[in-house]
Amino acid sequence: MDSRLRSFFIIINPQANDAKATKVWEKVRPILDSRQIDYAFRLTNHPGHATQHVRLFFNKLTTTEAKKYITLVIGGDGTLNEVLNALKKEVSSEIPLAFLPAGKNNNFAKGIGLAEDPLIALEQILATTDPVYYDIGEYQETTHSEQGYFLNDFGIGLDAYMLSLNKSQTKYPRLRKILTKLHLHFLVYLLNVVTAFLNQEAFALTLRIGEKYHFFKHARLVNIANHPYFEKGVVLSPKADVSDHKLDLIIADNLGFFRSVLLGLAIYFKKQLKLPYLYHYKDQQIHLIINSLEFGQIDGEDMGSKYYDIFLSSTQYPFWIKLN
Repeated sequence: MDSRLRSFFIIINPQANDAKATKVWEKVRPILDSRQIDYAFRLTNHPGHATQHVRLFFNKLTTTEAKKYITLVIGGDGTLNEVLNALKKEVSSEIPLAFLPAGKNNNFAKGIGLAEDPLIALEQILATTDPVYYDIGEYQETTHSEQGYFLNDFGIGLDAYMLSLNKSQTKYPRLRKILTKLHLHFLVYLLNVVTAFLNQEAFALTLRIGEKYHFFKHARLVNIANHPYFEKGVVLSPKADVSDHKLDLIIADNLGFFRSVLLGLAIYFKKQLKLPYLYHYKDQQIHLIINSLEFGQIDGEDMGSKYYDIFLSSTQYPFWIKLN
């Protein structure tokens, strides 16, 4: 069905990327009006607000009425993740999802090849006639009875710590400011790798894939990816693909200081899979057990420190995006 015959339910995170999402919406709204496209929109102002909007909007519609809608997100990966989880948990039918990248990273947009320019991305959305199914990740954490979905990755250990460093920037703030001003982003990245290594202790990990068990005594990085891109466009899992119906797992084991720096360099230059202490797996289902408190992140959002007995799998969801 042509996009002009569908209605859009639009969720905007006005705080995303220093209010960039607000500026994007100010450009998008006149285009929708000029083309007489039907839409309703809601603004978010706190975590969980997008979930409330989805619940309240779709609960008042019949199944037939709900199927008329496409949900469009204007914001970053965090807002997109929240809306995806809300649609999966709060709406009985599958509502196609579209998005205009307006966050700081927009990793899922990179992963599927969506235009970085929001107005070009809008044209890709409006040119769509049928939904396209892309892979997403699903997790079930039995220790804390948690269940949810992710678009980019689920990380434990070093990568979760590095994400927190990028967001807080409380470690070596003056040095970071100087390096950023000189456009030495590679050195900022390397500083994060070293800082994370010095603060992230090794932990034991049990991995089950199929009927096979694998044991790691000194893991520091565990990342389950849906596509290649990590924070700020860094390629962490080069073989991950949003259309192969599998998740990519990498585990860094027995990392000393020199090895961690070498790993950081290898990741930056996309050569990490050649390292003998970096283990790579690809499967539709993955089971991980970690019996120590470790930091985690989902799509760049901090999960805090916890134990893990977690089942992860690849599933699919409909997106309203036409790519060349």
